[in-house]
Amino acid sequence: MTSTIIVEGNLTSNPRFNFTGSGKAVANLRVAVSSRRKGRDGEYADTPAVFYDVTVWGGPAEHAANSLAGGDRVLICGRSWVEAYTDATGEERTRQVIDADAIGVSLRYHTATPVRPTRALSGPFGLAGDEPAVG
Repeated sequence: MTSTIIVEGNLTSNPRFNFTGSGKAVANLRVAVSSRRKGRDGEYADTPAVFYDVTVWGGPAEHAANSLAGGDRVLICGRSWVEAYTDATGEERTRQVIDADAIGVSLRYHTATPVRPTRALSGPFGLAGDEPAVG
């Protein structure tokens, strides 16, 4: 079962960028999400981090790889699910996964200057899967 979520967190490392065998751009990211909460005693404490493995496709993958670095605070919107796997020691584990529809820097912690790409990327409108703005 998938759910659509929006998370704000820190990249744990630089995006890993590749092309699939069919030539589609893909970037893989790992994001740590935690928050600071005020307890009943009035003291603030950080919550334990939740880590998400994020996949970004097409033009946005290229933009993420060219624009983001480990430690950046990002916002990610996409479909999320829990994936089960067996680790190298044979132990059953789970991981939180997001297939990102949108990603950007958090303006709460950064400033940003939007820059349009100067070269065509993968799709007919410059971004794989993107369509021209109608307006």
